[in-house]
Amino acid sequence: MVAQKPRRTTVADVARLAGVSAMTVSNVLNAPHRVAPPTVQTVRRAIEELGYIPNHAARALSSGRSQVIGLPLYFDDEDDTDDADDTEGAEDTGLGGFLHGLLGGLVKAAAASGYGVHVTTPTEGATEIALYEKLIAARQVDAIVVLETMPNDPRLEFLSRRRFPFVAFGQTAPGQRQCWVDVDNATSMAGIADHLRTTGRRRAVYLATDSPLPWVQQRRDGFADRFPATEMRSFGSLEAVAGYVAQADVPDAFVADNDAFAVVAMRTLQRRGITVGEDVAVTGFNDFPFASMLDTPLTTARIPLQDIARHLFDRALHEIAGEPDEPGRLVTAPLVVRSSA
Repeated sequence: MVAQKPRRTTVADVARLAGVSAMTVSNVLNAPHRVAPPTVQTVRRAIEELGYIPNHAARALSSGRSQVIGLPLYFDDEDDTDDADDTEGAEDTGLGGFLHGLLGGLVKAAAASGYGVHVTTPTEGATEIALYEKLIAARQVDAIVVLETMPNDPRLEFLSRRRFPFVAFGQTAPGQRQCWVDVDNATSMAGIADHLRTTGRRRAVYLATDSPLPWVQQRRDGFADRFPATEMRSFGSLEAVAGYVAQADVPDAFVADNDAFAVVAMRTLQRRGITVGEDVAVTGFNDFPFASMLDTPLTTARIPLQDIARHLFDRALHEIAGEPDEPGRLVTAPLVVRSSA
């Protein structure tokens, strides 16, 4: 007797398990922004439970699309300043931790809709925009995810002129399509300020990254608005943070706009014999994996990378489909309270 091949799971199977129509399943796969979020979650759970794999080749052939999202990464070898999210003994903990989480979430979200993620970087001497030109000309991707956007970002201006679908991690300019997802830095940092005030802290020193990146100002403003008795300090390196904290009068709290600055402040205070969490509070922002593993675990705001990645992909599909423009999306980073504050 010849063994029969197992039957391939179909859209109809997913629809039956999820209790929806086949069209709804199709919309979840191709245009999840058209479907109510609870229904999207139900269908995606059914897809995962059944192990349904969309026929990538057939869909790409019928749609004329690559079924791939581009994620170009650009590394500036000439920038020797410490990354705000680096830590002692790590060359680029910020990039490793942050991009690893974001990429993992993006790949997972894309796979659920039968998409792939193409990660690439410019060749030596080439610009990121030149890489965009190459990707568009070769029709390798249906949309591009642009990271760390700035006001009047030339990358977004280029993609807008080319009318090529993109989604930005960071807010776009008023005259551009509002196809962006960003951390609500101001609200998230205000949450840290509120927490410190409820625990009796009244005087804070704010340790800011010396950078023009928008999130730096957003976090600074969010904290200052809720915690008026704040001394603002800016630093371009971890060594500068350590040098300042080693000699500073100790306030009720040191508030860093990233976890790396917070860790350096904690270590420096401990060398001075000051007990973090009792004598002084210390907080960070990002919640990279090491934050919970310290001798005094760090209170920080956790950037929800999985949620951000899902919203980025869903908005990319919205742009690919040529849907009308919609407002961008802010995602709050929830406070994680640990022993340091």
